Amino acid sequence: MRFSNYVEGMRSDGTVEVMNAWQIHGEARRRQRAGEDIILLSIGDHDFATDDRIVAACCDALHAGRHHYTAALGEPATRQAAVTFHQRVIGEGIGIDNVAIVPGAQSGVFTTAMALLDAGDEVICFDPMYVTYSGALMAPHAKMRFVTLRPENAFQPLAADIRAAVTPKTKAIMLNTPNNPTGAVSPPALLAEIAAIAEEHDLWVISDEVYCSMTYERPHRSPRLLPGMADRTVSLYSLSKAFAMTGWRMGWVVAAPAVIERLDLVLSSLLFGTPTFIQDAMVAAIDQAADEVDRICALYRRRRDAICGALAAIPKLKFSVPEAGMFLMIDVRETGVSSIEFARSLLAEQNVSLLPGEGFGASQAGFLRLSFCVDEAQLLVAAERIAAHVAKISR
Repeated sequence: MRFSNYVEGMRSDGTVEVMNAWQIHGEARRRQRAGEDIILLSIGDHDFATDDRIVAACCDALHAGRHHYTAALGEPATRQAAVTFHQRVIGEGIGIDNVAIVPGAQSGVFTTAMALLDAGDEVICFDPMYVTYSGALMAPHAKMRFVTLRPENAFQPLAADIRAAVTPKTKAIMLNTPNNPTGAVSPPALLAEIAAIAEEHDLWVISDEVYCSMTYERPHRSPRLLPGMADRTVSLYSLSKAFAMTGWRMGWVVAAPAVIERLDLVLSSLLFGTPTFIQDAMVAAIDQAADEVDRICALYRRRRDAICGALAAIPKLKFSVPEAGMFLMIDVRETGVSSIEFARSLLAEQNVSLLPGEGFGASQAGFLRLSFCVDEAQLLVAAERIAAHVAKISR
């Protein structure tokens, strides 16, 4: 018996370097679960619980019997909550016919790919990119063409490179701003260039905006807001980062009604709706706990400033201060060891887990992603251990 080419392609899609990068995180998690004192900075998850108001709404929904089948696109009240968030954070007036509720933004990427792409279509992606995009874009047998994000350009793509990647088979651009793993926020001029390319070549823009509420200096601007882009942009959002709800698996897609109609078909085949009690938690988050968004953003800004201040004093390490999100990329090339070896020995000798950049693309060899998802005291301890490690390997 044989497995599908799709799933076997997912198994072979990762290079040895990608697999080695994520194995380091897996080892750190294994040791932490075994009771070892590991400072885990290799994953983007909050170190605090979801707000009690949100949890209570979910429990109340369960006790009220809100655990039956629901519409594939989500309950009207949940879709309206997404409209409220979108108007509040993005600044665009939309209706519920522009919204599809999905179990996490990753499901949004997958269903969008199934609705928009065909076998042989090409999607312009950026290296580095969020690790699970490839599996979603491969589902309809589309192909990825990569544009490199260079640290000397503050991890912003050059419009000329994007144009050079367009071919007669190009159907979409996969944009992620604010970006994971780099923390870069696309400036208005770049968004205007991307919009011009999309209009010129009649392309979709799939825009992952999960970190839209976690910007620190430059505010997030959705490509949907540019003239002519609302109908060709499919934007993805999530409760995971904005409301500390990573394990709840709740997100939504904002797009033109014609796209939402197609997503309905895909979601009806894939899911029988997202659980109503979690949808009720989403409504509570947006309507009753909106203050959490600003609190969480301010918390991570303080953490970013603390870890960046500490790392700046360590010789041979370079980094760009992230403009958004919960990650920063550290350039360790001057230490003389590879990023994978650096991360492996740092975990073995200092009990600090960082993720090698190869986990997000070949261009990030020599870089490590650090997640500032622990409190400031632990971040400063981690920085001390990183400094000791750099001193040791640089002798």
